[in-house]
Amino acid sequence: MSQPDTTGTLSSTLKRALAAIDRLQRELEEARRGRFEPIAVVGVGCRFPGGVVDADSYWKLLEGGVDAIREVPPDRWDVDAFYEAGAGRPGKMTTRWGGFLDDMDQFDAAFFGISPREAEAMDPNQRLVLEVAWEALEHAGYARMAGSRTGVFVGVIGSDYGIQRFTDPDDVTPYAVTGNAHSIVSGRLAYLLDLRGPAVSVDTACSSSLVSVHLACQSLRSGECDLALAGGVNVILSPLATVGFSQFGMMSPDGRCRTFDAAANGFVRGEGCGMVVLKRLSDALAGGDDVLAVIRGGAVNQDGRSTGLTAPNVLSQRELLHSALGASGVEAGLVSYVEAHGTATTLGDPIEMEALAEAYPAAPGSEWHLGSVKTNFGHLEAAAGVAGLIKVILALRHRAIPPHLHFERLNPNADLERPPFTVPTRLTQWAPRDGRRVAGVSSFGLSGTNVHLIVEEGPARPSVGEDTRRPLSVLALSARSDAGLRTLIAGHRERLGHGATAPAADHCYSANTGRVHFAHRLAVVGGSPQELDLALARALKSSALPVENRRPEVAFLFTGDDGEGALNPGTARDLYEAAPAFREALEHCDDLLRPELEVPLLSILFPADPDAKHLRRPALAQPALFAVEYALVELWRSWGVEPAAVLGDGPGEIVAACTAGVLSLEGALRLTTARAAAAESAWDTAGLESLRRAATEITQVPPRIPFVSSMSGTLLPWDAVPDAEHWIRQARRPARFADGISALRDLGLVNFLEIGPDETRRGLVEEADSGGDLRYASSLRAGQDDWRSILHALAGLYDHGVEVDWAGFDSSYVRTRVQVPHSPYVRSRHWYDLPSAASAAVVSRDRTGPQEALEPLLTRETLLAVPEGRFDVLAGQLARGVGAALTLGSGPRRRTGAAAVEVGLDQPFLELGLDSLMAMGLRNQIRTQLGVTLPIATLLQGASVRRVTEQILERLAAGEETGPAAPPQADDETAALLADLERLPEDEARALLSEGR
Repeated sequence: MSQPDTTGTLSSTLKRALAAIDRLQRELEEARRGRFEPIAVVGVGCRFPGGVVDADSYWKLLEGGVDAIREVPPDRWDVDAFYEAGAGRPGKMTTRWGGFLDDMDQFDAAFFGISPREAEAMDPNQRLVLEVAWEALEHAGYARMAGSRTGVFVGVIGSDYGIQRFTDPDDVTPYAVTGNAHSIVSGRLAYLLDLRGPAVSVDTACSSSLVSVHLACQSLRSGECDLALAGGVNVILSPLATVGFSQFGMMSPDGRCRTFDAAANGFVRGEGCGMVVLKRLSDALAGGDDVLAVIRGGAVNQDGRSTGLTAPNVLSQRELLHSALGASGVEAGLVSYVEAHGTATTLGDPIEMEALAEAYPAAPGSEWHLGSVKTNFGHLEAAAGVAGLIKVILALRHRAIPPHLHFERLNPNADLERPPFTVPTRLTQWAPRDGRRVAGVSSFGLSGTNVHLIVEEGPARPSVGEDTRRPLSVLALSARSDAGLRTLIAGHRERLGHGATAPAADHCYSANTGRVHFAHRLAVVGGSPQELDLALARALKSSALPVENRRPEVAFLFTGDDGEGALNPGTARDLYEAAPAFREALEHCDDLLRPELEVPLLSILFPADPDAKHLRRPALAQPALFAVEYALVELWRSWGVEPAAVLGDGPGEIVAACTAGVLSLEGALRLTTARAAAAESAWDTAGLESLRRAATEITQVPPRIPFVSSMSGTLLPWDAVPDAEHWIRQARRPARFADGISALRDLGLVNFLEIGPDETRRGLVEEADSGGDLRYASSLRAGQDDWRSILHALAGLYDHGVEVDWAGFDSSYVRTRVQVPHSPYVRSRHWYDLPSAASAAVVSRDRTGPQEALEPLLTRETLLAVPEGRFDVLAGQLARGVGAALTLGSGPRRRTGAAAVEVGLDQPFLELGLDSLMAMGLRNQIRTQLGVTLPIATLLQGASVRRVTEQILERLAAGEETGPAAPPQADDETAALLADLERLPEDEARALLSEGR
């Protein structure tokens, strides 16, 4: 018998097996790359002793060798009551010194949408992390992170604020609980920024912040998050820990960390906060981030059973260093600097030096440098590691190693025959090894948890010259308040003044795309740093800067002209040459019109002969006008400015219909050329019949956005389309443009942008502006520079609240991110003062709820008796009531001496910090005094004084007594939770809200 031929089967099986092996190898390689993926540092934020408020001031402190240690400030504790020289006696500390921050009681609660009541109960650890993390994101150029897979990893170990201030059970509120929990340090940041990655608070004692960075790197490598904020914070408000460390014999009596020196006698405590923004290196390079440094790898381990719980272990430290080098793929010989833990203790320094000498040996003449920032401002404990990391990042950036202070002679207690390192005592140029600058950073915890990271210089950014295709730029600045905006303007003027190094376009790009845009706004136009500076100077002289309105939608008004005169030769040439979106749209129209026009569109607009008369002929001028207006629309849309409604007259109404989606571009151009031919024929019978035929044959659909016809001056119904006769009548009848503007105003629109070659409709808008709230801008102005005209229009729209896609605005140009001023904080005092014995005796023990802290509202009868201005009366009362709820609180800790928050008519309550507890109190008072029951959702989801006042008055007018109002739209989950809350008894609801989760 013949054997079956299995050759084909075996071949197929072998191919499948080989394909599977190839796939598995690729997956293994991807997994290996992911495990060892380098991590880019793309932003830093810091607040350290010595006036350090950002990376620039930190570097000045480091390169200048500044000693930032000082005596304990009197606002912390009475140092004389606790200090005693000599051996640590129970209850006494052996040092008077420390590294301290200023103005610990100051915080801009409104910036983060936190009420004064809640801010007062928040540990300064939480406040610092919010501010510094925000600054780190701005330093990286990231504005809005809501909904992103961003992780938060924060080292925090102390809570002096809560321990000191909440000793009386009557003082403990829900805000005291959330305000002083370590878990909330990371959780609050993730909540306020709406970050969806891991949020982890870390406590490994002194290594907490660098362990946080290591965990963030691991999270990025595993794919748990795509961006990470990592660092640590330390605040010293109580003398107790210093007393305890004095009993250990760890404190330096003269308050100086003499790290590695023979005279080292202990450390000095310090406070501060540092945060870094991390991203996978491949993602950072692909996204065009400025990579400040690269974390190649790292390791974490434990001392285990050393000579004591808090004693270091030289064997563990050696293993740690070797593990970190292995994880990074970096050879020890490439490391030319190590930022040491370096506490200057008699036990810790020698052990650390011995471990480093074993892991990083060096031949004579190739010694590496060793230093510690603790010599500048002390041991920042939970923020110590990240302070050292940021020091290394800045040193790599500046290619210089800062001086190590208080060093004269190496500690002889280290068992070193020949140290492989040198300790630089002056600013030292950082020479590369094999073309690379690589550092190690160590941090060791009192708990025994150790961490070491390998950090390398970031890749060089590609060198590009300034792109000058667009001659002008817009600088868009904003802040939470008028005072904040003025502070920000002053900061930008410092950068833009004499000696400015960054091109104007890069400065504007960095400010516009790297900052959140708030309500108080100012945009200026300029082509150089000096021109921008002068524009800002003029703005600062204004008594009142622009404030965003709450109706930022824009109506587009389209210019019409049935004959000659609307366009001049060369109109919009500058835009054509330097705005790709405009040019592409114009060239698309040129392609579509070539079969229809006897002269190409671009030759009509930009004739070689300046005396050409093409634009005197309606048959050519009207299609050219259409094309320019259509291209302007596409340019505005590329900048993120979309029309909320459209109105046009003459041929401009055809562009409006195209913009609204009623006509396709092809259909609109056919209708325009037919209309233009009819106009050139003086509207004779043949011309009108040709127009009617074109209007009949093109396809029209209902508008996607409100479309107001200038023929009727009214809004076209949503389900209607213009018929053919509409375009015949529209061509022959006078336009009712003023009525059209009134129709747009009835839609609630207050911003009007003219799309055309000149500001022909300004007068009509101004005539309709009876309330003084309408805003007009024109894309172009006859006789003025195209770019200056359109960018001033853009700046004006921005000032009045229109959202602009600033990344889109610069997407066609080469830009480099540069450092610009951070969003300013307008701080005020938020501090929970301990009551004296006298004041404590008169503190009320009233157990009433939050509603009794509110200023009484008008009664139902009193309000209904008001003949005129009922809205204003109720709105004023409600604004004061909400302000009191946000500020004063209730019960034994009611803040009777505090000024209530001022609440604007359209400010969202949630942005002000109104939470569900406060909303319940406000709801109860409205029900009690006005007889109207509003669901809690009404006071939380999109609520403002205006909206709540309108809802109350509507229900009063309807004679409602207790019926619930329809809540505004919320997402399904929020709506369900609020509905469940409404059904609970009030005591249960309040208890549930107090628990928070």
